[in-house]
Amino acid sequence: MLKEERQQMIIKELDRKGSVNVNELAALFNVSKMTIRRDLYEIEKSNLLKRTHGGALLPYRSPNYTEPPTIKRMELLKEEKIRIAKAVAPMIQEKEVIFLGSGTTTLYVAKELYERDDITVLTNAITIINELSINGKMSIIGIGGFLRREEQSMIGHFTERVIEDLRVDKVIAGMRGVHPHFGLTNEDPQELMTDRKILGISNNVIIVADHTKIGHVSTSRTAPITAAKMIVTTDNAQPELVHAIQAQGVEVIQV
Repeated sequence: MLKEERQQMIIKELDRKGSVNVNELAALFNVSKMTIRRDLYEIEKSNLLKRTHGGALLPYRSPNYTEPPTIKRMELLKEEKIRIAKAVAPMIQEKEVIFLGSGTTTLYVAKELYERDDITVLTNAITIINELSINGKMSIIGIGGFLRREEQSMIGHFTERVIEDLRVDKVIAGMRGVHPHFGLTNEDPQELMTDRKILGISNNVIIVADHTKIGHVSTSRTAPITAAKMIVTTDNAQPELVHAIQAQGVEVIQV
């Protein structure tokens, strides 16, 4: 198991239980206590936990505050997401109009694009609007709707009514699952129709997905794998899954 995957599972365990114990984690992942302590130290630097003697707790927050999972996930597989973003950003040509979907990998794409003043970006993600608004020259169009707080994105009927009247040069979107047979899947059924509308506004759909998403199947089937023209992932994705996706005519770029 890669370090990033182990740390992601530690965070999930912490979210589930509220606290974690070094001894229990070492046994769970079959690694040394020192390895777990290093993991906790690295995760703490992202303010996702507070180390204690023998373990860690969730960091203190106001009782009314819920940290969006999008923000929590920014540090998970960060290096992979940055590599993907750096590969995708040059694909956006001058004067193109693109749609950036919500998610952490697309947010890293936005970070790579924020100095551009020759493109137009449409998005339903508040995080991406905030990131790109630093640039005073880029044309940014935010799509409104019902706020999905966990993802800091807009979804629902109002969002879909606007999106279905759009056409863009490229859609760049993330998915929780990318599978050659089960297709493109996401976790929340509430955003299913919004995701489908987004994928339908361009013939050039680029799915950005770290290696853990390749082969994963989530709750809601958004579209067949062929809805994507290209999938950009990392070079540690399972080769047999990559080949199966390519066999269906979808280009796969590994970075």
